[in-house]
Amino acid sequence: MPLSRLRPALVWGSLLLAASVLGACDAGHTVDVDLPKTTAPAADGATASRILYLLDDGRVYSPQGPVELPLAIRALGPPATTEVILQGCKADLDYRYIAFALRTLKAAGYERITLKGGGGHCG
Repeated sequence: MPLSRLRPALVWGSLLLAASVLGACDAGHTVDVDLPKTTAPAADGATASRILYLLDDGRVYSPQGPVELPLAIRALGPPATTEVILQGCKADLDYRYIAFALRTLKAAGYERITLKGGGGHCG
């Protein structure tokens, strides 16, 4: 785990431990802890993660219907701060579609790309 994400996790863990110890002293006392809603930026500068669900015909899944890959890439966000997670909708996706998606993402300037196996939520 990168140091930038480890430090806040340790702080919150320490606070939760202290709260549980204090709660154990008085059984009638309860402690409510509000965890932060945002996460620290990744060490490599990515501030957003976007998932592209790749269909078995090379297009990308969208709730409105299949979208061509270049159009889906334009909606991702700036390449400098966006991590792209490329996940297949099926386990037996043709490698040519995956290779095409990787080449297209690299050509658009995205360098933070994670590949996941099939089984994505594709409607």
